[in-house]
Amino acid sequence: MRGRLAVAVALLALPAFAQKKAPDDPAGCPWCHNDPVLLEKAGLKSHGPFAFGKYDTAKAEALLPEVEFRWIETEHFRIGFTLGQHKVKLEEKKKILAELTRLKPFFPDLKPETQILDPWMRVHLYAQRCEDVYKKFREILRLDNATFADGSGVWRGSYQGEGPFLGMKEKYEFLVLPSEAAHVEFLVANCGLKIRKSQRWHYIERGAIGIICHAQQGRLRTDAALHGHVAFNLAHNLLDGLKHYSYDTPIWFHEGLAHVMERDVDPNYNSFDSGEGATAEETSKANWKPEVLKLIAEDKAPRLAELMGLKSYAELKLADHFTTWSMVDYLLQQKPEQFAKFIWIMKSNQDEKGLPTGSNLLEWHRTAFKEAFGWNYPEFDEAWRAWAKEAYKPGIPKGGEPGPVIPGGGFPPVGGGG
Repeated sequence: MRGRLAVAVALLALPAFAQKKAPDDPAGCPWCHNDPVLLEKAGLKSHGPFAFGKYDTAKAEALLPEVEFRWIETEHFRIGFTLGQHKVKLEEKKKILAELTRLKPFFPDLKPETQILDPWMRVHLYAQRCEDVYKKFREILRLDNATFADGSGVWRGSYQGEGPFLGMKEKYEFLVLPSEAAHVEFLVANCGLKIRKSQRWHYIERGAIGIICHAQQGRLRTDAALHGHVAFNLAHNLLDGLKHYSYDTPIWFHEGLAHVMERDVDPNYNSFDSGEGATAEETSKANWKPEVLKLIAEDKAPRLAELMGLKSYAELKLADHFTTWSMVDYLLQQKPEQFAKFIWIMKSNQDEKGLPTGSNLLEWHRTAFKEAFGWNYPEFDEAWRAWAKEAYKPGIPKGGEPGPVIPGGGFPPVGGGG
């Protein structure tokens, strides 16, 4: 399927019973066997083909014939996975055992105690992990009763986005490639970008938002790092897609929520957004509480009004990363319903025709913040600082030993809203 022509011809000359399936042939998945019954039972749609990126899975395979793609479509995601097997490390054994145990009822041949995850099991695992992020996002934003457009272009009352996936027409996408070279080649063909780090992208014509990354970046060959990196970037994409990605919203709560979602996976690996061509300020520290306390004690923690002045991810400093994480941590712990209301209002800025608009966003944010929380900016700063001084006192450790950092991807999703 992907070998040289001479190899392909030789295979065709063999009797049918002697031919082997290509490693990435969906029928060769040892867990679901691409069986529609098993897939449906597990809440999955297929192992492809389907629309993906600017084009579809077939175009991606033709563009990178040396790469073994394994595709999977879930209720809310389309995923491309190209990495090899993973040997379960001692420190992640408990976590992966629990994840595989959840999959066991759907795939009879699966053994949760296995120490080697083959590529097919990994793509099934990431399908579950992406859906977990989606579920958590909906829970954080109290979206159980939210209604979105059905994709027909007809709204029931007020604007509900353009489709059923939190307001997007198409499902969210995730692609991890094995090398920087493959990553750049895919981005050039699908996004017109020549970027070597993770990229979030809005495919405006299709109405889909994706994350593209590669295993040669940071420590993404480490499963825990990749898992957290996916959570970080999906948090951004789901926020942008909520009620449709029509305009950019303020950076502070984007980056803060993304840090919370990633650090809930594993605080030892952290991603940091930057702008195109910029280098992010990063840290390998796993425990961020002392850093927040130090910023507060030295009166160097940025105020919310300062964070609202950030116009791009390239402007984020390390103090901003610590602070945005802590601010969202505070709001999720102390004001969860108000936080959900605030985000919904921020995604509901409309013009006189009832269509989404990014105009007058600074004043819209100020009004939404006051309506949701009852605070002006200085009042919030004071409340957050007082909470952090108590909540982050030494003696209640969170995190572990310092770990590697991974550039986050940088933008809002290039391709823009609108």
